[in-house]
Amino acid sequence: MEKIFKTVTDTLKEGVMIVDSNLEFIYANKAVNSIGLNNDKVIGKSVFEVFPDLKRENSTFINVFQSKRPVLDEQRTFITYRGEKKTTITSTYPIIDEGTFVGAFETFRDVSTMQNLADDLKNLHIQYRQDINPKPTGVTPVIDTNDFIGESPEILKIKSELDIYAKSPSPILIYGETGTGKEVLVKAIHESFMNGTKLPLITQNCAAIPENLLESYLFGTTKGGFTDATDREGLFELANGGILFLDEINSFPMNLQAKLLRVIQDQKIKRVGDTKEIPINVKLIAATNVAPEELLINNELREDLYYRLSVLNIELPPLRNRRKDIPILINHFIEKFNEQFGKSVTGLTDEAIDKLIGYTWPGNVRELRNVIERLMNKKDTGVIGGQDIQFNNISRGSYVIEKKYAFTPSVELDTTQTFKEKIQDVEKIIIKNELQNTWGNISKAARNLDMPQQTLSNKIKKYGLENYILKIKLLKNE
Repeated sequence: MEKIFKTVTDTLKEGVMIVDSNLEFIYANKAVNSIGLNNDKVIGKSVFEVFPDLKRENSTFINVFQSKRPVLDEQRTFITYRGEKKTTITSTYPIIDEGTFVGAFETFRDVSTMQNLADDLKNLHIQYRQDINPKPTGVTPVIDTNDFIGESPEILKIKSELDIYAKSPSPILIYGETGTGKEVLVKAIHESFMNGTKLPLITQNCAAIPENLLESYLFGTTKGGFTDATDREGLFELANGGILFLDEINSFPMNLQAKLLRVIQDQKIKRVGDTKEIPINVKLIAATNVAPEELLINNELREDLYYRLSVLNIELPPLRNRRKDIPILINHFIEKFNEQFGKSVTGLTDEAIDKLIGYTWPGNVRELRNVIERLMNKKDTGVIGGQDIQFNNISRGSYVIEKKYAFTPSVELDTTQTFKEKIQDVEKIIIKNELQNTWGNISKAARNLDMPQQTLSNKIKKYGLENYILKIKLLKNE
């Protein structure tokens, strides 16, 4: 029975902890590891050893010991030994054997992510609601494009159309590789959009939100809609009257893409758990670092959503295709870091500039900015020379994918396959190689492949690679 009990409780997502009458742990299931504990190492230790900051008057175990009654659904927030802030919903029950109190057990749900969601939305509410006041009439808005630098034809064309993008109520879809400056462009559009008033700009990277929380984050929640739900505005309501920028839109699961399409068309949202529709007036800008045609081929983006989002379409060119902008960007970043660091670097030698212009910049403008920042940390005055620039040390991470697959054997493809099927076969091989290199670590593989973790997880499911990952992990443990 003891073995059965352990097997059953270890499958639960909820944490289970049992203490004896001396307040010492006699059992903890594996779910307690989610709050920074070790279910094996807590055994034999007192409650106050495991939770050193716990005060007796705040302990639910002490409360139950004294009252002999359960304490139900209490919210507890604490810092783990690893310095992580955790929030749980906890219930504690007495264990009574033939009238004798022999201990207590506690069950809890880790709601830290939901609590962080609530805190983030609360902060956004404060920032974008209480601070938004109209500017005096007659003031000409200043379009802040200081960081949107460039004189290449592609960039000049985008700059010349900023007013069109700002005035149109239509959605905008931006495509650009990682680091090309999508968020900087959105801020420039926002400055033009404000037209003399202070209006909200809400920016969110969709890949940073767990899939199961994304809908609540976007549309808000209603008290009673689900366990622990409260009345809370989502990002669409917070952005009402302004701009909502959703980066890495391809991270949306398909069912949520359908709801997003409905919101764009109707300009109404429903909070999670509610039946009431709330009208909104939001200018939506979406972005992706993967070419839209590739997303459509791989069924990662609904066609109807793509066509609805791309009424206005902007493609940001990679830095390697606008090399004439590199000296301009260099001067801009040197000026910026001189002011920030209190330095007086005057520029770069011709050799250094040529070296930077000749580089391929897989990380684009963001990588260039980081390179200049690194160089500025090492230089106080004068000019930066070519000998100061060592790409292998500065940007080694940028070469991970290029090196890893530079000598990948050619793939024998079935000549009867469609183009889409051939692309999928190659993609599957690349993913398998990276999963093997990272011993089945999906998050690390996603970083190395420069794709959102949710996108990689979807591809793993699509190609049926779950057992492949399991085999890799078993080999690692041998």
